[in-house]
Amino acid sequence: MNGTEYESVWFLHQFARNCNNDEIKRYLAVVRNQEQQQQKMIACLKPLNESILETTIAYEQLAIDLTATLAQNEVDKANREALNFALLEDFDHLYRFSNLMMLDVKGADPEFLVGKYTEIMPGRPTIAHHRYPMDNVKKAMNAQKSNLYSKLVAGIITAAEQQTMNYYMNISQWYKNDLGRKLYAEIGMVEEEHVTQYESLKDPNCTWLEQWVLHEYTEAYLYYSAYVEETDKNIKNIWAHFYEMECAHLKIACRLFEKFENGNIANVIGTGEFPTLLKHGTNKQYVREVLERTVLLTGDIEASGLQLTAVRPVFR
Repeated sequence: MNGTEYESVWFLHQFARNCNNDEIKRYLAVVRNQEQQQQKMIACLKPLNESILETTIAYEQLAIDLTATLAQNEVDKANREALNFALLEDFDHLYRFSNLMMLDVKGADPEFLVGKYTEIMPGRPTIAHHRYPMDNVKKAMNAQKSNLYSKLVAGIITAAEQQTMNYYMNISQWYKNDLGRKLYAEIGMVEEEHVTQYESLKDPNCTWLEQWVLHEYTEAYLYYSAYVEETDKNIKNIWAHFYEMECAHLKIACRLFEKFENGNIANVIGTGEFPTLLKHGTNKQYVREVLERTVLLTGDIEASGLQLTAVRPVFR
């Protein structure tokens, strides 16, 4: 949710910088201010004594289990393949950072941190992650033809990977030794590849207001999913409160979309009924199956750069 709010804040800033309508810009300022407050409250739920590496392990575990969960419910083949592809690289990142923790922290136990929900073992080797940037650009979906869940998937995973990328970009110089700095720098570049891949799945033909509606709907969906799943009473109350805030933000975005673009909300979010809610849990078997099928694959596009071709082995 921290990453989702961070994505929302920066989307609204970019929208404002590309908008010449003062009424819309004023609403953007109000909503953005509230999203900032939400982001800061969520960020402060993290333990005060959590280390850089512990946060990193949590990010990579989230990337694995979130990606696997989304992939298993995704019906869009291109989205599912993109999720499965990056899944094995995040799986490798968890393994690499866990090794760093065991080297640098006396008595460290990464297995305890992931609660045994996620296995820590090699994924696709890191050397195979580094691709020519054009190979990370995938074919975008058509928002008018894609189902609502697929649009949610693209928005959720882009925000999550962007949060991890930004963390590594800003934290690498603060690590206590050169080995750790190098690892954060390297994995941070792979996260750049992941963000490029995932954001390219989103329909670039959507208007700014249409994208805003999707952003607010995605946040409402995630907060409601978190509320349903949460067991801690105090945090559950936060999710409920923020869900109500996002419903208010969604109403504003929908009203402006209808007013200035004569848009049909049903074409963007259907009836508004949430699809399958996001529910976290162990995905050990699914990850193992994806490892077995695709660990030797890498991205490769045709010279035209428009169509993904058969992937090829990268190591023996």
